[in-house]
Amino acid sequence: MDGLNSGGQLGLECFVARAVFWLDMTMHVREKRIAGQACYEIVEEVERSTGTGYRVIVSLGNDKEPANALRRHHANLVSLERALQRIEPLRDADQKIARKCDTLNHRIDREKQKLIQLSDAIESLANPPEERNRALKLIVNDPESKTLPESDD
Repeated sequence: MDGLNSGGQLGLECFVARAVFWLDMTMHVREKRIAGQACYEIVEEVERSTGTGYRVIVSLGNDKEPANALRRHHANLVSLERALQRIEPLRDADQKIARKCDTLNHRIDREKQKLIQLSDAIESLANPPEERNRALKLIVNDPESKTLPESDD
Protein backbone atom coordinates (compact mmCIF):
# COMPACT_ATOMS: atom_id res chain seq x y z
CA MET A 1 0.00 0.00 0.00
CA ASP A 2 1.21 3.46 -0.89
CA GLY A 3 2.06 5.68 2.08
CA LEU A 4 1.93 2.86 4.63
CA ASN A 5 5.03 1.65 6.44
CA SER A 6 5.72 -1.99 7.34
CA GLY A 7 3.59 -1.71 10.48
CA GLY A 8 0.53 -0.70 8.48
CA GLN A 9 0.62 2.86 9.79
CA LEU A 10 0.60 5.94 7.64
CA GLY A 11 4.18 7.14 7.06
CA LEU A 12 5.28 10.76 7.30
CA GLU A 13 6.63 10.77 3.77
CA CYS A 14 3.16 11.28 2.32
CA PHE A 15 2.51 14.32 4.56
CA VAL A 16 5.47 16.49 3.60
CA ALA A 17 4.08 19.93 2.94
CA ARG A 18 5.61 23.30 2.24
CA ALA A 19 3.95 26.62 2.51
CA VAL A 20 5.71 29.90 1.87
CA PHE A 21 3.87 33.18 2.32
CA TRP A 22 4.61 36.81 3.02
CA LEU A 23 3.40 38.45 6.17
CA ASP A 24 2.82 42.13 5.59
CA MET A 25 2.24 43.42 9.10
CA THR A 26 1.46 46.87 10.33
CA MET A 27 1.65 47.68 14.01
CA HIS A 28 -0.46 50.14 15.93
CA VAL A 29 -1.93 50.85 19.37
CA ARG A 30 -5.42 49.39 19.75
CA GLU A 31 -7.99 50.35 22.39
CA LYS A 32 -10.15 47.64 23.94
CA ARG A 33 -13.01 48.11 26.35
CA ILE A 34 -13.05 45.65 29.22
CA ALA A 35 -15.85 46.14 31.74
CA GLY A 36 -16.26 49.69 30.50
CA GLN A 37 -12.60 50.64 31.01
CA ALA A 38 -10.16 51.39 28.22
CA CYS A 39 -7.24 48.98 27.88
CA TYR A 40 -4.51 49.54 25.28
CA GLU A 41 -2.35 47.05 23.37
CA ILE A 42 0.29 47.17 20.68
CA VAL A 43 -0.96 44.82 17.97
CA GLU A 44 0.15 43.58 14.57
CA GLU A 45 -2.47 43.72 11.86
CA VAL A 46 -2.23 40.68 9.60
CA GLU A 47 -4.14 40.24 6.37
CA ARG A 48 -5.56 36.73 6.05
CA SER A 49 -7.78 35.14 3.46
CA THR A 50 -10.71 35.37 5.89
CA GLY A 51 -10.10 39.03 6.68
CA THR A 52 -7.93 41.14 8.92
CA GLY A 53 -6.58 39.56 12.08
CA TYR A 54 -4.74 41.04 15.04
CA ARG A 55 -1.94 39.57 17.12
CA VAL A 56 -1.20 41.19 20.48
CA ILE A 57 2.48 42.03 20.81
CA VAL A 58 2.37 43.65 24.25
CA SER A 59 -0.29 45.03 26.55
CA LEU A 60 0.03 48.65 27.64
CA GLY A 61 -2.62 48.50 30.36
CA ASN A 62 -4.39 51.82 31.00
CA ASP A 63 -1.62 53.88 29.36
CA LYS A 64 -2.40 54.98 25.81
CA GLU A 65 1.16 56.11 25.22
CA PRO A 66 3.79 53.32 24.99
CA ALA A 67 6.46 55.57 26.56
CA ASN A 68 4.31 55.99 29.69
CA ALA A 69 3.85 52.23 29.93
CA LEU A 70 7.61 51.78 29.61
CA ARG A 71 8.22 54.25 32.45
CA ARG A 72 5.60 52.49 34.60
CA HIS A 73 7.21 49.08 34.03
CA HIS A 74 10.65 50.51 34.80
CA ALA A 75 9.39 52.08 38.05
CA ASN A 76 7.79 48.76 38.98
CA LEU A 77 11.11 46.97 38.35
CA VAL A 78 12.99 49.43 40.56
CA SER A 79 10.39 48.99 43.31
CA LEU A 80 10.68 45.19 43.18
CA GLU A 81 14.48 45.33 43.28
CA ARG A 82 14.41 47.65 46.31
CA ALA A 83 11.98 45.33 48.12
CA LEU A 84 14.28 42.38 47.42
CA GLN A 85 17.31 44.30 48.70
CA ARG A 86 15.48 45.06 51.96
CA ILE A 87 14.51 41.47 52.78
CA GLU A 88 17.37 39.52 51.15
CA PRO A 89 19.58 39.68 54.31
CA LEU A 90 16.77 37.98 56.28
CA ARG A 91 16.39 35.12 53.79
CA ASP A 92 17.97 32.45 56.00
CA ALA A 93 16.02 33.47 59.10
CA ASP A 94 12.62 32.20 57.99
CA GLN A 95 11.16 29.99 55.25
CA LYS A 96 8.41 32.51 54.55
CA ILE A 97 11.00 35.20 53.85
CA ALA A 98 12.92 32.79 51.61
CA ARG A 99 9.73 32.10 49.61
CA LYS A 100 9.05 35.84 49.40
CA CYS A 101 12.58 36.38 48.02
CA ASP A 102 12.03 33.66 45.42
CA THR A 103 8.73 35.24 44.43
CA LEU A 104 10.35 38.66 44.11
CA ASN A 105 13.16 37.20 41.97
CA HIS A 106 10.56 35.61 39.70
CA ARG A 107 8.58 38.87 39.44
CA ILE A 108 11.78 40.80 38.67
CA ASP A 109 12.59 38.37 35.84
CA ARG A 110 9.06 38.72 34.43
CA GLU A 111 9.24 42.51 34.64
CA LYS A 112 12.57 42.52 32.78
CA GLN A 113 11.04 40.37 30.05
CA LYS A 114 8.09 42.76 29.79
CA LEU A 115 10.49 45.71 29.49
CA ILE A 116 12.39 43.99 26.68
CA GLN A 117 9.16 43.14 24.83
CA LEU A 118 7.81 46.65 25.25
CA SER A 119 11.08 48.27 24.12
CA ASP A 120 11.18 46.08 21.02
CA ALA A 121 7.53 46.81 20.27
CA ILE A 122 8.04 50.57 20.66
CA GLU A 123 11.03 50.41 18.32
CA SER A 124 9.03 48.44 15.74
CA LEU A 125 6.09 50.78 16.14
CA ALA A 126 8.33 53.79 15.44
CA ASN A 127 9.53 52.31 12.12
CA PRO A 128 7.06 52.73 9.26
CA PRO A 129 6.04 49.50 7.48
CA GLU A 130 8.12 50.43 4.41
CA GLU A 131 11.32 50.43 6.49
CA ARG A 132 10.62 47.12 8.19
CA ASN A 133 11.55 43.99 6.30
CA ARG A 134 8.71 41.85 5.13
CA ALA A 135 8.95 38.55 6.94
CA LEU A 136 9.17 35.37 4.92
CA LYS A 137 7.78 32.51 6.91
CA LEU A 138 8.52 28.96 5.82
CA ILE A 139 6.45 26.15 7.24
CA VAL A 140 7.83 22.67 6.64
CA ASN A 141 6.41 19.52 8.15
CA ASP A 142 9.45 17.47 7.14
CA PRO A 143 12.43 18.33 9.41
CA GLU A 144 14.91 16.70 7.01
CA SER A 145 13.91 18.74 3.98
CA LYS A 146 16.13 21.56 2.80
CA THR A 147 15.09 25.16 3.18
CA LEU A 148 14.35 27.16 0.08
CA PRO A 149 17.24 29.21 -1.34
CA GLU A 150 16.97 32.91 -0.75
CA SER A 151 15.66 34.87 -3.70
CA ASP A 152 17.14 38.10 -5.00
CA ASP A 153 14.60 40.89 -4.53
